[in-house]
Amino acid sequence: MRAQIVSLVMLLCLAILICGCAPGITRTGYKLPPGKTTKDLDRCNIAIRCNAGFDTNAVTVLGSIHAYDTGFSTDCDEAAILDIFCREGCVLGADIVDITEEKQPNPLTSTCYRAKAAFLRFNDRSMATNLVSDAKYAPNLIIERSAAAGKRNEEVIAGAVLGGPLGAVIVTAATAPDSPTNHANAVGSPRAAQNR
Repeated sequence: MRAQIVSLVMLLCLAILICGCAPGITRTGYKLPPGKTTKDLDRCNIAIRCNAGFDTNAVTVLGSIHAYDTGFSTDCDEAAILDIFCREGCVLGADIVDITEEKQPNPLTSTCYRAKAAFLRFNDRSMATNLVSDAKYAPNLIIERSAAAGKRNEEVIAGAVLGGPLGAVIVTAATAPDSPTNHANAVGSPRAAQNR
């Protein structure tokens, strides 16, 4: 009986991975062009900031977006979500994607990167020149975080399949970005630098 349950769970997980369910997206104040999906939209040069502090008279909020886990989302790492945000910000003519809330993946709560953002456009167009993203949103760092979260999720799933709930909890604790066992190998740590 136990083998049948494990097989059923593995088939369900495989079906979800094959389907590649998209994350949930809630848009406020705008809609996508008719007949278009986010993947149909072009990318442009747009800055990503976290809680950008601007005078409310200096910017216009063009809309906001919320990405969340539907419970069956698979293509929902940080790189995928920020790509959605940037593409939609571009179609609106925004200068900045202002991340107002974000949660990194955690196998115990959600394997998705979840975030909220506002699309800002400067009223004085000269203020929009030479905008850069916050350092933490450098493309290479986004890709590194996405890859690390994906690897961690795979390890926790393997731990759950092989060791049940206790295995999942142990692997989750051992692979946490701020855990003592993982801290020595964290990106930017002295030991990580020695290992390169």
